[in-house]
Amino acid sequence: MKKFSLTKKLLGTKWISDGVISSSNGGLLKAYSSEFLSSGTLEEGFNGPLTDSYFSKFSELLTRLPNLFEGQVLLVRRKLENAEVPGLTTTLYFFENVQKAESYSHLDALFKEAKFLPEPLTKQQWTDLLVSFLGQSINLGRIPDVTWEKDHLSACEKSIRVLSLTELPQLTWNACLQPIFEYPEEFILSLKINIPDRQKIKKQLETKRRVSHALSISSSLEVKNIESNSVLHSSEETLERILLNKETLFETSLSIILKNEDNVTLEHARDFERVISGIGNAGLFLESIGSLPVFRSHLPGNGTLSIRKLPMLSENLAQIFPIFHEFSRNNDESHLSLRSRTGEVSHLNLFSRENLNYNSFICGASGSGKSFLMNAILASTIADDPKTRLCIFDVGGSYRKIIQANGGKSKTLTVNEANSLIATYIHTSPVTENGFFKPLIETLCGSGSHITHSHKVAIDDLLKEFQGHHLRLGELIKSAKERTEYFYQDIAHWLKPHIRYDHLNPRKDLVELIKSQITAFDFKELDSDPILQKTSILLLTELLWKDLLSGNYSRTLIVFDEVWRFFAQSKGFLEEMYRTLRKYKAGIVSITQNLSDYGDEAFAKMLFTNSFTKIFLQNGAAADFLKDTFDLPDSDIQRALSVTSKKPHYSEFFALTPNMSQVFRLYPTQEFYELANTENITRTNEGD
Repeated sequence: MKKFSLTKKLLGTKWISDGVISSSNGGLLKAYSSEFLSSGTLEEGFNGPLTDSYFSKFSELLTRLPNLFEGQVLLVRRKLENAEVPGLTTTLYFFENVQKAESYSHLDALFKEAKFLPEPLTKQQWTDLLVSFLGQSINLGRIPDVTWEKDHLSACEKSIRVLSLTELPQLTWNACLQPIFEYPEEFILSLKINIPDRQKIKKQLETKRRVSHALSISSSLEVKNIESNSVLHSSEETLERILLNKETLFETSLSIILKNEDNVTLEHARDFERVISGIGNAGLFLESIGSLPVFRSHLPGNGTLSIRKLPMLSENLAQIFPIFHEFSRNNDESHLSLRSRTGEVSHLNLFSRENLNYNSFICGASGSGKSFLMNAILASTIADDPKTRLCIFDVGGSYRKIIQANGGKSKTLTVNEANSLIATYIHTSPVTENGFFKPLIETLCGSGSHITHSHKVAIDDLLKEFQGHHLRLGELIKSAKERTEYFYQDIAHWLKPHIRYDHLNPRKDLVELIKSQITAFDFKELDSDPILQKTSILLLTELLWKDLLSGNYSRTLIVFDEVWRFFAQSKGFLEEMYRTLRKYKAGIVSITQNLSDYGDEAFAKMLFTNSFTKIFLQNGAAADFLKDTFDLPDSDIQRALSVTSKKPHYSEFFALTPNMSQVFRLYPTQEFYELANTENITRTNEGD
């Protein structure tokens, strides 16, 4: 069989200006591109009232399209180039036939009403689209030769195969073609839609109804035409919905285009056939000799091939329309390389512009990858903005390597250094009204349930004697002993072991350490003295908060890794931090093994309410706790409980914000894995 170069016969379109291209018949098309909507905005599995309401609305919007409307929607899935972490990006393009370049676009209005954010197609986007159809030579300003083989096309040494939808699903449901849209390889899906003359369609349906009614009349032997009765019932229902403008009949043509090595395209084509056969018994046909006319008909601007048209009501069309994808790019792009479960490039940025605050919390069981994820967030935060300030409080030194790799200072506080730190603050900071000394004294007293309201009033009363002066614990104890009330006596008794702070020499180098751009404090060596450990963390937090006012850094990220429990009796202090830090473009990340470990439900709710981003790793919380304490919807709970990990290849986590409900996968690079991993695991290739 001879081969023919068909380039001139394929492309009849030309880019004119942003959002406008010419068609092969000399007409014009309005052209747009858009991101998908995130499937996380609806219930898991597209099963629930929110999903039903959305698809009903989308069907209504399709019904409003004008008579004789002609349009096309393209889904283009591409692999990332030169990316160390593999991934895909999926883009929607849509076109509408118009009379003039300035004509109103009904398709653009429909997508905006459906919560998309379409933008006029640029020349570079148009070039990229043609590259997806025909190959890289388009970037060089050359249209490649396209060769018509017996069962496929060839261009730029690649095989092009075309599959057409020839059998509609016998039953459609919300997002029923989602497995096709999220197929984890490069492909193009084209959906061409047009509305035939509505009056003509109504007349045809009325005629069909009359004929069916006549055939269904009982004969003299009372034998009924069962098939005609069925047709009559179907025609009556369809006609009624169309007459009431509840439905519109569309003519559709759907094809999938694959471009790769010949054996690869054939393998993927068979896989598509297998996937779609499970969707209401729909049928995909792998084109052979018909590859060329079908391929040409789905290039933007060319006419639809009549033999591949299928009728479809607007309700069914809405349910197969490419709308949602399993991904999230709501946040600003960052250096954090994340993918969805479908391999789609996704973004998570704790300092994204739309975030109402920059606080977050991370919870997950031991070994679920909390520190690993936090290391990744820290590395990307520094890469996004080298002037970012990082301050980390943890027990165990999980961040030592990555802090030192970025020129930061990692400090393991000893008992002597912690005591000197507290003494330095007491010696150099005067007492102020409503200042930090009240929570400091409460912490030194043990900050437990044994400290009643009367004790707190007594501490406040004693501190008033030292306002504007440096505190001496010996003098405060003496003043407390002079009072007869038992709660003053308790305070004197509890503070007696700490009188040594009056005599320790100050060490300003420890106080200055908190002013460094990147610091990490490890409190592991203070485990034997919980009061000293708690007081040191509280004091360093206060020093950091004060230093934020200097405005030396563009933004600040504070990490409390498994040290939140030291603030359990200082909820007011921590809550004030959570609410105030956003003014200084600063945020707190609180990390714990399980939300229920917070113990105090009110304390857990405070953290949850004041954290814009909530992150759940494996076994981070029980379903009942998430439902009863935080009133999360079932879909979010289902996603939170579904996360898993495959060490050392990827770690999953669920991120929740008012604008996002998404399971992410973190695929580390070799360099980052060695730097950030806190376990003794050697990374191997996926295939090992």
